[in-house]
Amino acid sequence: MNWIIDRIENNIAVCEYDTGKTIDIPLSALPDGAKEGDVLTLCLNSVQMKNRQERINNLMNNLFKD
Repeated sequence: MNWIIDRIENNIAVCEYDTGKTIDIPLSALPDGAKEGDVLTLCLNSVQMKNRQERINNLMNNLFKD
């Protein structure tokens, strides 16, 4: 999914979806230096998700050992 930073108003980036709809994102949530006209790409990272789930499961298993 791509978003284009249409404009920045009061530390809010107004981003436009591929469909033409817009979403407001706090400028602080975007990479440093993001500016009007930049294209942001949103994707899922299943490898990192799996690693996080395994880490959490290990922590829980260690916490709740008999």
